[in-house]
Amino acid sequence: MSRSPGDTPESADRPVTVREVEARSITRIPGFTDPWFLGRYGMNLYRGCQHGCLYCDGRAERYYVEGDFAHDVVVKTNALEILDKELGRVREPGFVFLGGGVSDAYQPLESKYELARGALGLAERHRLPVHVLTKSALVERDLDLLERVAERSGAVLSFSIQTLDEEVRRRFEPEAAPMEERWRLLREARRRGLGTGVMAMPVLPGISDTPEAIDALVGEAREADVDFVCFGGLTLRPGAQMETYLAVIRRHWPQHLEGYHRLYRSQRPSGAGDGRYYAREDARFHDALRRHGLPARMPRRLFSGRIPAYAEVAVLLEHHELAERLAGREPPSLGRAGFAIQTWARGRFAAKRSRKFTWRHVEAELRGMAGDGSLAELPGMTVAALRLVREWL
Repeated sequence: MSRSPGDTPESADRPVTVREVEARSITRIPGFTDPWFLGRYGMNLYRGCQHGCLYCDGRAERYYVEGDFAHDVVVKTNALEILDKELGRVREPGFVFLGGGVSDAYQPLESKYELARGALGLAERHRLPVHVLTKSALVERDLDLLERVAERSGAVLSFSIQTLDEEVRRRFEPEAAPMEERWRLLREARRRGLGTGVMAMPVLPGISDTPEAIDALVGEAREADVDFVCFGGLTLRPGAQMETYLAVIRRHWPQHLEGYHRLYRSQRPSGAGDGRYYAREDARFHDALRRHGLPARMPRRLFSGRIPAYAEVAVLLEHHELAERLAGREPPSLGRAGFAIQTWARGRFAAKRSRKFTWRHVEAELRGMAGDGSLAELPGMTVAALRLVREWL
């Protein structure tokens, strides 16, 4: 594996220390389907990540990753045994999400442990759809399995791509796949019938966020015939993540250092910078996406019928609000209405603990409430949201 010499102390050539552990649980099951990634059943099969991305939010202290993030990696050796049991107990369909968190499921150690491939096999057996998000070409090994999942319950492969500049990639993502490999695999996944997408995040201020750079990235995504390009700005949490990132800026882009200090001067725990910057970035992406005819969220055809109706309309409400906002219109609070629907659905499951009460019953109740108008009584629901829900149902 090649490294760019001298980027930061963490990119020094040193061996990876592997610690094998037995986990007590694997699956993260939030109460809501995430409108960005459509994740319902997420997991970290590893902790720490050999890709060593220098902007990674997983470096932040809040994730309790011990040791050096890129070189001290924990492997959950019993992950598949536990995951099989946990997926067997799920009460509703939803996407198994392999991506994000504090590791890339397809980091180099996956070639030995094959936990990601095992998780895909379990998703296939439990008839659950899958979304894989990675920066690794190792996922090519599992395209055959993703094809089978796609045929049975649906599968999406997306790559994190925040620049077309290979030199920038080497500086910030020293062990991740070259960009040309990511584009090649997106084309191959598309050829095999998978849903495909680009997660253009985080776009780096002053480095990969110019109108020209954004337009070129979206144009390349259009050439690869992906289904969507989801974008997001850089967050820098005070502490290890911010210090690691700014060390690279100080060394290679010192002309931007003062701008970074201004942008992130609030030192928010979330890592968010000045909102005015994100608004400008949103506008640039909207122009590029409109020009190239791509949506900023996963299109409905990739998840319709694969998640419960109450989750589907909640996701669509958030997507619709984003589309309206990016178009320069002041949308009603549709995302809040979607949150209200998913909160209501969780409450119905909490009230009916019987296994005989299924997500199908909740779907039927939702349709009834949309039909008679009582859905409007949920906190956060609006007339506009109710109209859209009726249309989509």
